[in-house]
Amino acid sequence: EEQSRQTVQIQRLSAQRQSRQAEERELLRSIADNGGDRIERISEEIRQQEEEKARRLRKAQRYGELTHALALREAENAEDFLLQHEQCATLREASEIREAEVQNAYHQMAVAFTQGKQEHTTLSSEITSLRSRRSNIDAAQIAMRNALCSALELPEDDMPFAGELIQIHDDEKDWEGAAERLLRNFGLSLLVPDAHYARVSAWVDRTLLKGRLVYFRVRTAGRGESPTLHPDSLARKLAVKPDSPFYVWLEREISQRFDIACCATQEQFHREIRAVTRAGQSKSPGERHEKDDRYRIDDRSRYVLGWSNAAKIATLEAKAQVWEARLGEEASRMAALLDEQKGLKARLE
Repeated sequence: EEQSRQTVQIQRLSAQRQSRQAEERELLRSIADNGGDRIERISEEIRQQEEEKARRLRKAQRYGELTHALALREAENAEDFLLQHEQCATLREASEIREAEVQNAYHQMAVAFTQGKQEHTTLSSEITSLRSRRSNIDAAQIAMRNALCSALELPEDDMPFAGELIQIHDDEKDWEGAAERLLRNFGLSLLVPDAHYARVSAWVDRTLLKGRLVYFRVRTAGRGESPTLHPDSLARKLAVKPDSPFYVWLEREISQRFDIACCATQEQFHREIRAVTRAGQSKSPGERHEKDDRYRIDDRSRYVLGWSNAAKIATLEAKAQVWEARLGEEASRMAALLDEQKGLKARLE
């Protein structure tokens, strides 16, 4: 009996639920019939309009930022906006042109900067090499001699460069630049004792030197009669290292090769057959004249004569400092160009 009563109760509740569901469906149909779909559409339109409003506010904010960046006044009406649009087109064209100019300038400066770094590196290497010795001879020539002596197991002191044994007298420094020009090739020549000649000649012949080497075979010879030199001869202004075993040979060679009149005036220069001026203009038999100004005559970084290189080291160190300052300035200018290019790209975006 109790179970029957519960079953009846369940049936009654189920019927009530179905009735209410039917009422709910009827109510929804009634709402739809009386504009309910329109309400939903309006709600959707409101949501879309809110999104559009937010988007336009963001664009307006960005517009304000851009006009401020371009130093333009915000447009207050359509005419102002159209005028501003034309101004922006002009600014864009100018920015594109300037960006191309900045990029070209940066690339050119980068090339110059790389070349400058290479020059500074070469100078630093040369200074390091000079500090390890007393010679003024270029590092490349020193390396060539090192290779030769190492291969033949010979002391480097046995084969000096002529320039390591010759220098201008202290009281003739006015003629140092001219002497360096005339004696440069001779000064870079290696002096090979007769005892080593055959082995050196064979090594040079079979070796790819990757450079130019001039050497003299120095035979043992007694002191001969000294030639009569011109009163103003360049040879008189040159000193040979007195303790060198090549002293006699060098004195003779210098007298024969460099008996050149050092002319203080153009009148004397015109008269002489073999002559040189302080400025480095030289004259030789056959009316041949030459002046090589590819490098300054007082550029000590090019000097090769002398058995002390303190002056050359000081000159190269000064040059290196100039390069360091120049490279620092160029690096700053390159950084400024990059910043400008970054700003231009931001304006064009």
